[in-house]
Amino acid sequence: MKLLLNAALVAQGWVLPEGVVDKLVCYAVEMLRWSRRINLTALTQPSELIEKHLVDSLHLLPLVQGARCVLDLGSGAGFPGAVLAMAMPSLEVCLVEASAKKVAFLKHAAVHCGLHPRLQVRQLFARGEARAEGLGGFDLVVSRAFMEVGAFVPLAKNYVRPGGKIIAMLGKTDEAHKPLLEALATAEGCRLGCFCRFQLKPSGHPRALACFEVL
Repeated sequence: MKLLLNAALVAQGWVLPEGVVDKLVCYAVEMLRWSRRINLTALTQPSELIEKHLVDSLHLLPLVQGARCVLDLGSGAGFPGAVLAMAMPSLEVCLVEASAKKVAFLKHAAVHCGLHPRLQVRQLFARGEARAEGLGGFDLVVSRAFMEVGAFVPLAKNYVRPGGKIIAMLGKTDEAHKPLLEALATAEGCRLGCFCRFQLKPSGHPRALACFEVL
């Protein structure tokens, strides 16, 4: 697993801080082990898990710089929030997930891989009621495949501080979406800070993400 991850990082041209690779491998191994019992991911091959979960999540790192606390809504098996916590040792991350089985895995992995207490896990279906839910004031709110971006941005705004950011990982998309994202940002009192397209390596699968700045 470690050799595969190192090869993937070389392919992307990335160098991670010391100790991060070991934590990522620890997390991936535990995820595969738990996936034999509960449905954490449809990916069962280590190479696929590394590329489509770990490497995909690591593409957010340039946009997360400067943030101190991050909220990952609908975190699933911990992507991208857990990966960001592993890659940035100073970052505090809260994972919000409604599935009890996935929450059990997330809490186990946080302790087993040495991420607790920086990585917190809440079993919750987020409804935008930040005060009642005990959430709010985050520097950054992020999500991957949680809900359609038009619904995610107004929901996420309830949890981010003024001047903070919202990142929506969009999966496969194209430049035709950019005008729609700009219109969405204006309607929600945000600014579209960036719209990024990239390809995962070595598969070449297309990905995109949008970063909104809350005014």
